[in-house]
Amino acid sequence: MTGDGTADAVAPLRQARLNAGLTQAEAMRRFVAVQDLGEHSPTGASLKRMFAYWERGERAVGVEVYRRAFAAIYRASYEVLGFVPDDATERIATLREADSSLHVDGELVGLFESQTQNLRMLDRRLGTTALIQQTELHVRQMHDVLDRAAGGQRAELAAALAAAAGLAGWQALDQGETQRAWQLHETARTAARESGNAAVLAHVTAQSANVLLDAHQNHLALSLIQSSRTELGTKAPRLLLSWLAAAEAEAAAATGDRTHAERQLDWAQSRLDDDGAAELPFLMLDDGHLGRWRGHCLARLGQSEAIQDLTAALATARDSVRAATGLYVDLAHAYQVTGHAAEAATHLRTATQMADRYGSRRQQNRLRALSVTAQR
Repeated sequence: MTGDGTADAVAPLRQARLNAGLTQAEAMRRFVAVQDLGEHSPTGASLKRMFAYWERGERAVGVEVYRRAFAAIYRASYEVLGFVPDDATERIATLREADSSLHVDGELVGLFESQTQNLRMLDRRLGTTALIQQTELHVRQMHDVLDRAAGGQRAELAAALAAAAGLAGWQALDQGETQRAWQLHETARTAARESGNAAVLAHVTAQSANVLLDAHQNHLALSLIQSSRTELGTKAPRLLLSWLAAAEAEAAAATGDRTHAERQLDWAQSRLDDDGAAELPFLMLDDGHLGRWRGHCLARLGQSEAIQDLTAALATARDSVRAATGLYVDLAHAYQVTGHAAEAATHLRTATQMADRYGSRRQQNRLRALSVTAQR
């Protein structure tokens, strides 16, 4: 309280945190996690002291990269956060922005999309280890261009960034880096929202549910996919609608709900065609892929029918080394849960060789869990 009995004013930065519904500890964790703003942040006791000064209004946030971090974390403008630059700083920032801005045209967007597609195809042939750094550099370059984009086809560039960040997020997940995978999917969702492209947003949102599945947050994953489907509606390419239903089936299987999973798989099959395939290069889905997905779901549910679906899917598994590795892991799992120890061991060896060859830590983790179960 002040001397006249009125409450002390809350410093803008602290008020912004409260408006965002974050504790100070949560805000500091997010601050440290922001790694793409061009400068390392303080940590530990140093960061705690700085936060205290900033939130009491005793010191100004004078480092521009810190200001950008707070604006991103709290989703607030500089004015709301109390970051009012002096006239000289403002003039310099305005001149720099004018000098560095880019007009985005269709040719530039097309070049970025072509590079993403090349990375996507190489990823299917070579696996994640060979490409993850290259893909993330590509995403950072696109992010930088989007930050400086002025007019033109900015929305189209945002959609292209979302697709690229989704690919990078999937690669990070394959490397077992769940936190990094989630951050990249956050980048993808933010860009997709800016683009206004509902199909891209639905895809990257539903794909991010895989991070939750790997973290054993199965019900949260299911809820996330369902909300993305609700937001998208039914006026979308049938190929995407089929893919989303299959993704929901996988999450439902992870929760142990066989009825829900099988219903969604049947629905996915009923909607499967190539409608929208040209507009959705990030989707790879046909009868073979859907059969593989069905087998994966049934294996998670401990159903013997999984073996037939997965065995049939072997014929189409060579279009992606990551998918092929996952398929052999699923076969080992399916044989194991149905009591066929010898067959399970055979596929376990094949899957282990492939996971090691292509550096899939995600599948290596699954294989270790299967090995432990087999030894019990």
